[in-house]
Amino acid sequence: MRISLAVALLLGAAQMFAQTKDAGLWMDVGFSREMGDRFELNVSPEIRLDENLTRWSRLFADASLEYKYNKHISLSAAYRGGVGNDGVHIDGRQRLQYGIGLKQKWNDWSVQYNSRIQFALHAAWSDADVDFNTTWRNRVTVKYGGLKKMDLATAYEIFNSVAAYQELAMTNWRWTANVSRKINKKQSASLGYLIQRDLTESPQHLDFVFLLSYKVEL
Repeated sequence: MRISLAVALLLGAAQMFAQTKDAGLWMDVGFSREMGDRFELNVSPEIRLDENLTRWSRLFADASLEYKYNKHISLSAAYRGGVGNDGVHIDGRQRLQYGIGLKQKWNDWSVQYNSRIQFALHAAWSDADVDFNTTWRNRVTVKYGGLKKMDLATAYEIFNSVAAYQELAMTNWRWTANVSRKINKKQSASLGYLIQRDLTESPQHLDFVFLLSYKVEL
């Protein structure tokens, strides 16, 4: 019994030390405009800090178009372009993303499932940048809107490889929680926290990220 306990403690300690941890900050400003009854256009520039908030790591902008088939189903297409900084090199990154969203609401609660396929147009493959590499993303979001001018939400997302030699292997996971507040009819702000793990690197990389966001409806 003592031997088994000692082995378990050693394995747990080895797993703990086989991780690298980092604190970050992601900040974005989003602009959206409805195009008729079913289409919505979104543009969102973003900057990300890493190395315990001492270095900018990503600078990019998203442009997306969403088609709302009905109140439960939506389709989307998005482009992201920008640059990445690994501390030594600054290089360009681009991606395309296509997705489907399913949403169900019960009174003040709602659950949304998003499945997106992502294609890298230009990426630095050596640094395993999951937000720009080719991957399949699946996310479930639970939201509570029963508070005055405020919404609470949490989401869990997994990333799977689509490479032939590593088909559908899970490469990353990401958990987020945030609170958003309506400033007026057209503007809102949110504060959140994100934890993500890269399963492809050795040692595995664990990020703890603060999220700041400001949204404007045009």
